[in-house]
Amino acid sequence: MRLVAQLRAQPSAPRTFERLLTSADGFGLGTASSLQRAIARIADGQPLGELRTHPDVVDAIGSVDQVEGQKPHELVILSGIRTGKSLMAAALAVHWSQTCDVSLLGAGEIPRVSVVSITLDLANVIFNHILGNVQGSPVLSKLLVGQPTADTIILRHPSGKHVEIKVVAGKKAGASLVARWSAGCIFDEAPRMAGADDGVINYDDSRKAVLERLLPGSQLVSIGSPWAPFGPIYEAYNTSWRKPVQRLVIIRAPGWRMNPVFWTPERCERLRKSEPDVYATDCAAEFASPEESLFSSVELDRATRLAPTELPPEDRHEYSAAMDPATRGNSWTLIVSTRIGNLKRICLARQWTGSRLDPLNPRDVLSQIAALVKPYRIHGVYTDQWFGDALAELAKDHGLMLWQDTMTTQERTQKYLNLRTKVSIGEVELSPEPMLRSDLMRLKKRTTNTGVQIVLPRTSDGRHCDYAPAVVLSMARWLDDVAPLPIVDGSREALRREIDASKMRAEKRYGNRRARWERS
Repeated sequence: MRLVAQLRAQPSAPRTFERLLTSADGFGLGTASSLQRAIARIADGQPLGELRTHPDVVDAIGSVDQVEGQKPHELVILSGIRTGKSLMAAALAVHWSQTCDVSLLGAGEIPRVSVVSITLDLANVIFNHILGNVQGSPVLSKLLVGQPTADTIILRHPSGKHVEIKVVAGKKAGASLVARWSAGCIFDEAPRMAGADDGVINYDDSRKAVLERLLPGSQLVSIGSPWAPFGPIYEAYNTSWRKPVQRLVIIRAPGWRMNPVFWTPERCERLRKSEPDVYATDCAAEFASPEESLFSSVELDRATRLAPTELPPEDRHEYSAAMDPATRGNSWTLIVSTRIGNLKRICLARQWTGSRLDPLNPRDVLSQIAALVKPYRIHGVYTDQWFGDALAELAKDHGLMLWQDTMTTQERTQKYLNLRTKVSIGEVELSPEPMLRSDLMRLKKRTTNTGVQIVLPRTSDGRHCDYAPAVVLSMARWLDDVAPLPIVDGSREALRREIDASKMRAEKRYGNRRARWERS
């Protein structure tokens, strides 16, 4: 009887997850939307009540008949940014620490709630939510055991046992998740995680490692904004969305249904117009197109001058030249550009095409290039690293310097994306050279798990979008150095600033609450 009385006297978190998430002495999401509350009840295995037929719930989840009042084993939450996903995941971690069944554990066995993301820095976002809210709550702070570390916090279970919540790095075959019993696991940014066929450290192996070790009452939860249309989360979404069962519930909801306070109709429309790609994934919660044209035909037509094909050199103009060399099949291309204020102009576009039977003579091509760029007062040409040292020696014979491109793949990709932006806002003027337009039109932007790639497709005539690399190289130094444009409300930069400001306010609030409780 004395033991029972001691256990009953132990401090405990609010018993339902919805209350823990929304109460002031919990995680304080007092403005939770109908869909957020429905997710909280589903995650906890609670009846949905009046939310059962709410249109936002039905649209995001489907019919809930088979999961009504049943706690799902796995939960996938796909939504835009600023929708409370990380806060909900943090609250779930604390909830599991209080509700998992530890009765079968031996003395000294400490179960763990693991927080995994594609980087430790991202996983720390959830961990900071946990740490700040637990330390700042007069109720939750009493559950603390010892002092938290940079990546670990230990809470007292109602039974008196300890439960660890820890940020965990991904390792081969889920090795970081097999050491102990699991009181739950959160996969943050799960849509960007690779599958077993794509990476050594991958979602599939990690998920299996957790499922085999979950304690009763625990769950596996994957959260994130939709990304590329492939990978484990996309495959699960394709087969199981709007088909909720106790084994797996997938929720996909646009930002305005999760957080209508932030995602107002006006903000959504501004972002849709200013950055449609960002709107699709970060607001509308749609998976990105796997591959799409970098430029639209309308953008290229609008950016192309009617005449002349080549612009003569002018006094007091700064010029830049770049080439993409080739001798067989591909064309050897040359671009000369200039800049007037923020406007970047292509003045000259030339190409030389050889074949396997009749390859180009590099010495002859370099001689012609030197003659073409001389009137523009150009003494050096940017080039890629293809036979860079050998070509540089040949170019010297014609009084021409060659500067090899040293950009990383990521930097080069960003230059292509910057070029696209400048074309779309009218800061680039293209030559009416037909093949130039054709090469730019064929450029593709491919979304992958690691980011965006620029693809230069090869065509049947042997071309490889040969003008495109020369265009980017010739304008590279002018694509980033213009005065920053005003930040448009609802744009990616505006959202990033709001998120940073929100984090600072939260850190200040948590710090003040913690200080008050320490003084008391």
